[in-house]
Amino acid sequence: MTFQLYDINGPIDTIPEETAVTVGVFDGVHRGHQQLLSHLSPSTSHLSPLAVTLTAHPSFVLGRRDSEYWLDDPEEHLRLLFEAGMKYVAVLPFTAEVAQMTACQMARLMYNQLNMRSLLLGYDSRFGSKQNDDFDRLTQLATELGFEYLHGEPFLLDGDPVSSSRIRSSLADGRVDDTAALLGRPYSITGKVLHGRGVGHTIGFPTANIDLSTTRKMLPREGVYAVRVSNHIGMANLGPVPTFGVDNPALEVHLIDYNGNLYGQTVTVEFIRRLRDIVRFSSSEALEEQLQKDLKACRQT
Repeated sequence: MTFQLYDINGPIDTIPEETAVTVGVFDGVHRGHQQLLSHLSPSTSHLSPLAVTLTAHPSFVLGRRDSEYWLDDPEEHLRLLFEAGMKYVAVLPFTAEVAQMTACQMARLMYNQLNMRSLLLGYDSRFGSKQNDDFDRLTQLATELGFEYLHGEPFLLDGDPVSSSRIRSSLADGRVDDTAALLGRPYSITGKVLHGRGVGHTIGFPTANIDLSTTRKMLPREGVYAVRVSNHIGMANLGPVPTFGVDNPALEVHLIDYNGNLYGQTVTVEFIRRLRDIVRFSSSEALEEQLQKDLKACRQT
């Protein structure tokens, strides 16, 4: 069983230093994760901070969840972990073999392969097989092998812990402003700009059609949003376009006062605020009138 090892420059073969390790899915690398990760690299420690993360949600692989929509994409996931202060990241492919490993077996693996000399877990974190549960023996194992074993504290926002499930709930409701507060940054979707139907040009609102097929991320609730692409404010329709008979979900973005050509480029769309539901208009003129109102709301964002 082998970890996929990375430093900030890309894949590496070995971890040459003694490390302070934390383990988790770290979906979205939200503010709770960021607080935990920050405690791995105190200025007085000689240990290098390392995060162990997984290639799949255990709850999905083990059948406890119907879908596997993440809060980040793979490259974004690594980047966010390094931005949170990690010197190394060890990715563990979540297989049936891994699912059968006990907590102590996993800890021994990290001790031997990752030079782990300190293990920090989140306040509610557990790992290892539930069928062969020896998680409570980690304290004893830490004494036997000689590594430090610590637990972090929850990061509270408005009195409740920040969690990936809380973020998913806010996205499902379209509360992307709340999502940003929980993540510590705007929620975003990255995709390539494809040629669309061209209808937006006919009513004075040309749009960039974002390819959603390459992202593993959860989409916010369907609706019209104020968004940002690079430094440009815009408005986006996420979902169907019923006025023009389009039923398939799409992400179409109109950038305000932008005259460039985005076709073929990969862009990141940041969701700032949900403006309204998607509705069917009686005519393109009625839609244009509403879009002017949306435009004004976006300029005030």
